[in-house]
Amino acid sequence: MHSWHICADLKVIAVLVGLQAGYTKFCCSLCQWDSRDRKKHYIKKVWPKRQFLIPGVKNEKNEPLVATEKILLPPLHIKLGLMKNFVKAMDCGGSGFQYLRLKFPKVSEAKLRKPY
Repeated sequence: MHSWHICADLKVIAVLVGLQAGYTKFCCSLCQWDSRDRKKHYIKKVWPKRQFLIPGVKNEKNEPLVATEKILLPPLHIKLGLMKNFVKAMDCGGSGFQYLRLKFPKVSEAKLRKPY
C-alpha cells in the first residue's frame, strides 16, 4: 500500500470511494443528506421529519479503492461553493448585498437582479 494522499474533484472522489455513478442519493462521500427544496435550502431553518431516510446508509455500490482518510477535499471548490450559496441566501436589499455591489461595480444590474 502506498501512503499518498489524494486531492481530486468530488466526482473523482466519488469513484474512488465506490459511490454509484449517475444521480446519487448522496453526491459526496461525506454527505448523508439531500435537500428536497433547492430554492429554500440555505434559507429555511426548520424542516419536517423525513419518513424514508435511513441514517448511516450510504450509496456505496463498489468496494472503495482508497481509504477516506487519504482523501483531501479540494479547498477551492469548497470555498467557491460556500461563497456562492452564501450570496444566494443574502437579502438583495440588505446592507451586506449593497456592500458587495459597491465592491464589484462592474457586475451589471441585470446579473444582480437575476433570480438564482
